[in-house]
Amino acid sequence: MPASLHPRVGPGGGRAAGALLLSGLVVAGCAMFQEAGPPIPCPRAVTVADAASLTRFDATGRDLTDVLFEAEIAQIASACEYDDGAVDVTVQVQFVALRGPADQQRRGDFDYFVAIADAGQTILARESFDATIEFPGNKTQAGVVEELEQHIPLRADEPGAGYVIYVGFVLTPDELAFNRQNSR
Repeated sequence: MPASLHPRVGPGGGRAAGALLLSGLVVAGCAMFQEAGPPIPCPRAVTVADAASLTRFDATGRDLTDVLFEAEIAQIASACEYDDGAVDVTVQVQFVALRGPADQQRRGDFDYFVAIADAGQTILARESFDATIEFPGNKTQAGVVEELEQHIPLRADEPGAGYVIYVGFVLTPDELAFNRQNSR
């Protein structure tokens, strides 16, 4: 059975950690999920460097006044459980954004991807998800936490720590070029 990615859905039909504003929200590391005892060897969850940020421009140009919003992956937290020859991983990704001068909709819509790779860096599964960050009232900064679950089948006595979960923004070729030219 191949590795799979699933957004966690809450009782209202939306993602459980749907649009949370950044009013002091900080996603803790793996420790927030662990019980006492030695840590479980979980797959690493990491951001893809070239896809860790997004600057979305309107259609008129590439000037500072043409920016709709800027977003970045602020933090990734993960936890895992082993069950019947597989590791189930829960990943929380915190996105933060700044509203740009060209934004008239008071929101930033974007796509992000999550990919699972084995120890040899072979991509086993990749899926894209859509997300929105709202800028209510006069807010110019906001955020959202997305939570996903991954199911990774393991061979006998294979540790889950050999796998890597990659997270990044789905970028257009122009957005990728912009990131590479303006790396932080």
